[in-house]
Amino acid sequence: MHLTSVDDAAWASPWRRRRVGEKALLSLGLVLTALLAPTWPGTVLVGLAALAAILGPARIRPAVLAGVMAAPSAFILVGAASVAVGVGSPVAESHLLWRWGPFSLGRDGLLRAAGLLGHGIAGALALMVLATTTPMVDLITWGRRWRIPDPLLEVAALTYRLLWVLLATTVGIRQAQAARLGDAAPLRRRMEAAGNAVGAVLVRSWNQARRLEEGLAGRGYESSLTTLSVQRPASPRFLLATAAALATIWALVWAVVGHG
Repeated sequence: MHLTSVDDAAWASPWRRRRVGEKALLSLGLVLTALLAPTWPGTVLVGLAALAAILGPARIRPAVLAGVMAAPSAFILVGAASVAVGVGSPVAESHLLWRWGPFSLGRDGLLRAAGLLGHGIAGALALMVLATTTPMVDLITWGRRWRIPDPLLEVAALTYRLLWVLLATTVGIRQAQAARLGDAAPLRRRMEAAGNAVGAVLVRSWNQARRLEEGLAGRGYESSLTTLSVQRPASPRFLLATAAALATIWALVWAVVGHG
């Protein structure tokens, strides 16, 4: 249920009242810093800055952030492991740390994996600054202001709505099975119930999607489904704080690299 938690957190965050462009500037600035700066101390500073923004003034609960970061962190860990462990590639004995059959772990591979892990986690945290504080409707409205083609925005909006339909259907079926003590059934019955639930979710989601399409057609939908945009005042203080944070990170990076 982390999807609903993220959406609720984005609507409830104090940063929801800020302009999307200001939050995007901070988030993308941190992402670029995480990509371009050295692993040490650049990615560590970016990660700490993103955590401070998310858990501090944005007021996102740590449990919500942990749930959002679970999937990308697992993906980054798998990628780092594939870089660290070599298969059939010779590693110099002076750099060899571990070997088992065709698999080997060398010092160079471990350093590359650590760099990939640092850049990936820091970049993901920087992106969460925008994702956890901005609802999808604000992102779509902001994209329309930047002249992003309407078909791309409509595909994103409809996909987002269908994901909520799928989630609501799944939760409803799961609650119905739990009310019938489905969790206490034998393993075979639970497997059959899981298969039936998957089939019911697909059928109901298809029906809901068809009804959504018919509803849009009945309202005369042709090209774009516009929404009213809220005019939010600019915040020079927020922009100055963003510039100061990025400048401080780069100053610390160059200070450490220069002394190194």
